Amino acid sequence: MRRALVLLALFAFSSAAYAARKPELPQWIRASIPLELPAVTKDAKAVVLLDHNLMHVRPSGEIETTYRRVVKILTSAGREENGYAAVSFSNQNMLKSFKAWSIDAKGNEYEVKERDAVETSSFDFELYSDVRMKVMRYPAADVGSVVAYEYTRLDRPFILESGWMFQEEIPVLRSRLELTLPAGWTYTARWRNHAEVAPIQTAPLIWEVTNLPGVAAEPRMPAKYTLAGQAGLHFLPPGTAERKWSDIARWFADLASSRTIPTPQLQAKVKELTASGDALRKLARFAQRDVRYVAVEIGIGGYQPHAAGEVFTNRYGDCKDKAALLRTMLKEVGVDALFVIVHTTRGAVDPTYASIGSFNHVISAIPLTAEQAKGLPAVVDHPKLGKLLLFDPTSTTTPFGLLPSYLQGSKGLLVTNDGGELIDMPAHAADTNQLRRTAKLQLDDKGTLSGSIEEVRTGTLAAEMRYSLQSMSSSERVRSIESGLASHLASYSVSDVAFEHIDEPEHDLVVRYRLNAPNYARRVADMLLVRPRVLGQKAERIVDLATRKYGYVTEGPSVHTDDIEIAFAPAIQLDELPANVDLKTALVQYTAASKFENQTLRYQRRYALNAFSVSKESLPELTKSFAKIMADERASAVFK
Repeated sequence: MRRALVLLALFAFSSAAYAARKPELPQWIRASIPLELPAVTKDAKAVVLLDHNLMHVRPSGEIETTYRRVVKILTSAGREENGYAAVSFSNQNMLKSFKAWSIDAKGNEYEVKERDAVETSSFDFELYSDVRMKVMRYPAADVGSVVAYEYTRLDRPFILESGWMFQEEIPVLRSRLELTLPAGWTYTARWRNHAEVAPIQTAPLIWEVTNLPGVAAEPRMPAKYTLAGQAGLHFLPPGTAERKWSDIARWFADLASSRTIPTPQLQAKVKELTASGDALRKLARFAQRDVRYVAVEIGIGGYQPHAAGEVFTNRYGDCKDKAALLRTMLKEVGVDALFVIVHTTRGAVDPTYASIGSFNHVISAIPLTAEQAKGLPAVVDHPKLGKLLLFDPTSTTTPFGLLPSYLQGSKGLLVTNDGGELIDMPAHAADTNQLRRTAKLQLDDKGTLSGSIEEVRTGTLAAEMRYSLQSMSSSERVRSIESGLASHLASYSVSDVAFEHIDEPEHDLVVRYRLNAPNYARRVADMLLVRPRVLGQKAERIVDLATRKYGYVTEGPSVHTDDIEIAFAPAIQLDELPANVDLKTALVQYTAASKFENQTLRYQRRYALNAFSVSKESLPELTKSFAKIMADERASAVFK
């Protein structure tokens, strides 16, 4: 979508250019415009007046959908987000028609036809796909305008299912789904984040919901589409049972089964890599780091891996290609790895609705012995298959034995030889992911703080920083350290910045630098105030409990320790130290202590966070914890 918006800058529609046309404004647009907006639209930037899906399932399994949408723009922010119409299409999803209309605040009407659209790719990363997008800019989309579009598309789905997302970021006054099924067909519907709605008509089936509030934006909220009201639909031909997760897994297994056949060149490479050392780690590292991520997805290629021999020869592939290559290579050493289909957004999978659309990523499950599994946080115990290491060949910065943070605590579909099942992805313990900071500093008689700092990161804290650093130049890496200090120090400079093990995920990531911070100490009357906590803010945003609607997403389980020493001149005398802190809750543990000995102020603290997400009900406790931590972080030691 971002790429489409960039292309919109290449052309500009003028309302005057369309004024001479005589638009044929459809009646469904006029009928959707209310005389007065209801209370649910208060403070909204825009409002959906109509969201209408007319879905016709053919006996062939094709689905023809006519989609209609009408939006009233209420603010300038609403104009930016709703000033265009867009529809995607591909070889599997044929676009039959596309039109748009608008009514400006003065009542002038305009029409945009498909020939006025810009066509572009619907992706913005390293990928080749047959999915395209047509984008139209409305000729009148100012505050107070009503904009609308309609398209008809013929889809040829690989699995007979569809979704109805009827709640959005902005309020929806009316969302309607009309479904026509062939004679003898049935359906199942699974409702999420909304009470089940009965059809108001059965021939065709019609559902309707009205006056839905928007999914309000809140700091650190879960992904909006995991909170929105929606329904998942399965379409069942005569004699077909309701679809289960094992059916989805079996479908993927059938697609992938012919893609894991080794070639002589691949077999030779396996022998070379496994001639000595840990075969599993070497093969996993090869798939992870020696095969570049490039996605080539045409038609069924969006789901089916390329042949392992092809991926090996080209040395590139997407997630499912890498997983297929690793499975093929591991088979050569007698290890039967499995596919796991996952989503990179926590909470995206609804366990009650078996759908291939619930996933966007593929990783590997590698069987291990009990001895091999020792100390590896990404291992799960399966009642039949034993210990399985979940490994993501796509994440080049995550070491063997760990999962990327975006996969932890989620649901995954384990694809077995006889079907498959949903499994829980492990969430690593907090001490798996650590930041250990030590500082040896001095404070001169002008109040300037200077000295050396070392930061050691492990686990996902190291993996995520590595990912950022690897794409940076040397100067950009230095600037990243400097920008990280900006929220802690009023003025500062760094020098002698050094990084260790940026490209070695099996080792801790180490950052060293020298800090110079003028005017760090503050004079108040005859007192000198020095903050023991020099760096590292642990307290996150304190939420507004009075208005909060949703849970809270954290940075994830981790442990942060600080050991900071500040040496003072001999004439300085201590007057008062901040109080020690000892905070222990189920979510957060925090201890901090300061002492002054031999003219050296030493500050030590430990912060542990134990969850990826916090329920709304637990937010008062979390907010109290953050308030206490923040007070400690701001506290000063007082000297004479």
